[in-house]
Amino acid sequence: MARSFIHSLLAAAVAAVVGGAVMAQEPLKEAVQLLRFGKQDEAKAKLREILTADPSNADALAMYQSVEQDEYLMLLSEKDDEIRKIAMTILERAKVERRERSRDDAAIRDLVGQALSPDSEFAARRTALNALVAKHGEFAVPALLESLGNADDSPRQILAIYALSELHGAAVLPLIEALKSSKELVVQNAAAALAQIGDDRAIPAMAHLAGDARVGIASIAQRFLAKKGVAKPAGGAAELLVRQARNYLKGIVPPGGHSDVVWHLVDEKLVAMDVAPVLYPAELAKSCAADAVAIAPQSVEAATALAAANLAQANLISKSGDESLKALEPVVADLHIAALATGLPALRAALDLGIQDGMAPVALGSIAALASAESSDTVGQSSLVKALDSTDKRVQYAAAAALVQATGGVNLPAQDKVVAVLAEAVAEEHVRTIHVIDPSQDTRVAVVAASSVRGNAVARDASAVSGLGALLKSPQVDVVVLNEVLPDAMPEVVIGNLKKDSRFANTKVVVIARDVEAAKTRFGDSIHGAVQAPLGGEALIAEVNRVLDGVASAGGERAEAFAKAASESLLALAAKKAKIDSAVDSLAKQLNRGDAVAVPAARALGHSGTAAQFDALLAALKGGSAEVKKAAAEALGGIMARGAACTPEVFEGLLGAVAADAEVGLRTAAAVALGKAKLEPAKAAELHHKLMKVAAAGGEAPKAEG
Repeated sequence: MARSFIHSLLAAAVAAVVGGAVMAQEPLKEAVQLLRFGKQDEAKAKLREILTADPSNADALAMYQSVEQDEYLMLLSEKDDEIRKIAMTILERAKVERRERSRDDAAIRDLVGQALSPDSEFAARRTALNALVAKHGEFAVPALLESLGNADDSPRQILAIYALSELHGAAVLPLIEALKSSKELVVQNAAAALAQIGDDRAIPAMAHLAGDARVGIASIAQRFLAKKGVAKPAGGAAELLVRQARNYLKGIVPPGGHSDVVWHLVDEKLVAMDVAPVLYPAELAKSCAADAVAIAPQSVEAATALAAANLAQANLISKSGDESLKALEPVVADLHIAALATGLPALRAALDLGIQDGMAPVALGSIAALASAESSDTVGQSSLVKALDSTDKRVQYAAAAALVQATGGVNLPAQDKVVAVLAEAVAEEHVRTIHVIDPSQDTRVAVVAASSVRGNAVARDASAVSGLGALLKSPQVDVVVLNEVLPDAMPEVVIGNLKKDSRFANTKVVVIARDVEAAKTRFGDSIHGAVQAPLGGEALIAEVNRVLDGVASAGGERAEAFAKAASESLLALAAKKAKIDSAVDSLAKQLNRGDAVAVPAARALGHSGTAAQFDALLAALKGGSAEVKKAAAEALGGIMARGAACTPEVFEGLLGAVAADAEVGLRTAAAVALGKAKLEPAKAAELHHKLMKVAAAGGEAPKAEG
């Protein structure tokens, strides 16, 4: 029979004492304890000792794992700059060590055998355990899990729980997955290990187990929650899982909690699956949301979180520009399908969530899904209409195009607003994406002001953690603007993370500072500019313009996509006789662009343009590509068919196109256009004379002599 939780813990404690494992506190533990007691100067001195000793990456990792996650967050959010800097230095070294860990299964099993051998000396077990922690981390959990379920070997169960507790945060996510095992003993001992580790990430899973019919498991979970002071919410574990999923979607992963893999229990075995860094938080969110849906299938909130995670990943894969994600592009359709299956309420709520929490990948992914899911019967109640008012132009533009797609251009809700947004989008030639990280309330006004300037998409976060999370999820950013004073980390932390990520190689960094010159001295070459605090909209745009002057940007490619979608949407509206008068001037200005924008723009003018656009169309007829020339000729004919008089310039332009040695499609389009014009008799005679052909070799009409 499996031992009780209390029995197991006592046995583990006795084994540790007998083996001499009750060691002096690690230096970082001592610093944390001093800080908790309000002894900031002593804590700082202890941290200085750590830094002066120049710990190796392995030592830094061991120290990081020696404290609770909330304790490390306390260090990172300390008001004292030096404490935060030292804590961040330790964290960075620990992260390097984690990346170097091996997944060598044979080596892991050998070390697990040594670490869990009750007959071995404590020193030998400790050496093996240290090696597991330092070299293998989370990849040691599957081998340790096998011992958790061995009902015939209680000593190894106890030692496995102890080993997992020493792995600390690295063991948490695979252990949470192990709680899904069908084997009661595995679940009980995995829960016991999580209880010893005490990581907050286990709270939702433990809340679910607290109501388990298996008494031993439920009692462990209940004690864990009591220790954490967690009261079960009205929505139960599902509500907690949804909250956790939303935090992950915001990019909130505990310091040191990032990994290259996610864990799944397959046939009672833990399997690690590689995940790209940019997708990691959304993958964790998807796992939490899926668990919430399994617990509460009727919960709209759970379905929303699941849809949001799938849509965020789809958007990140297709829009991030990260070459490493190219191989995942075939998965995008599956992610969309999974999201669509959650239903309209969940998709709409996901869009609301994305806008509310500033999660562009979620919002844009939701819009793409709603464009397919909504219809003319449902779109009037859709979140797409509210999205037209977003301060993020990417969201505005996408929502306007989606509304047209969903309705086919008929009975379009908020038609005037949609046309106005599309008129702006079709004119976009370079959208600079700016991300501001600043807790000041004044910044909200500056962001709105900057967003109103053509060509700028400005997003804002109030903290380093949420801002960095958003940036890692949406790395297509031209400029990051951050305050020199942030509530939860030093700006150097954000800048350092950006510098280490190749996706931000061309991203410029600007600091908001009370003393601009002092800021330039402080940050040196790590920034590209500084702007005076408090931040104003004009000052923000001026500094962004300065640092991007002469810099080629991926924004041009994004702008072309915006303009193309808008041009096609306006054509769809015009073809359905929708009123797009407010957009025709903007369309006329796009005729000298690439075919993807210019051709639908010209065709839309054919449906809705007036004589006021003749000059722009004639310029396109003369200097555009073959397809643009043809579309311009057709548009001129469409405008004249609706009653506009054929001016001499239009007549000469079309006549020149018909008579020229041009592609037959263009000549045909020009002839059709002239056929729609109400020509004076003299002009009609001139036209017919010019086009006179003889059905013989050469075909030219005879010319009058003299």
